[in-house]
Amino acid sequence: MAIYLDICNLIISKQIVREKYTGGITQFRIDYDLPDSEINQEDDELFALGQMNVDEFDIEKLISNGLSFDFESQQSTDFVILERYGDFIWNTDCIEHNRVFAWHKQTSKAILSRVNEISNMSTADIFEQLEKGNNLLQNIKKTD
Repeated sequence: MAIYLDICNLIISKQIVREKYTGGITQFRIDYDLPDSEINQEDDELFALGQMNVDEFDIEKLISNGLSFDFESQQSTDFVILERYGDFIWNTDCIEHNRVFAWHKQTSKAILSRVNEISNMSTADIFEQLEKGNNLLQNIKKTD
């Protein structure tokens, strides 16, 4: 699957959450109001927390629940922050993006094909689909 990007996104692999986050995936979903949140989201491989600005993420909460962050270098090997109209704040080796969607590097070719199709549509085509009740600007699932 692929996650539709917010203005600013903190992206965490579900595998990391399983291994390190206190209470695992179940607690992470509770802590970040998933799946009910309109901003925070998940797909098969990733969680994405959304904010308007980089400095609004509660890094201390993530650390207190078992994730790592190096304050000196201002980066983590457990998660990454991505600005929609910019790039990753630090390098990551498991997540890719095209400024519209982000996905785990192991995402299927079929999903990536859909990512490219939607990302290259005109605004008029996207609005036409919205009028038909088909919101293309959301997570792309295996069944899409």
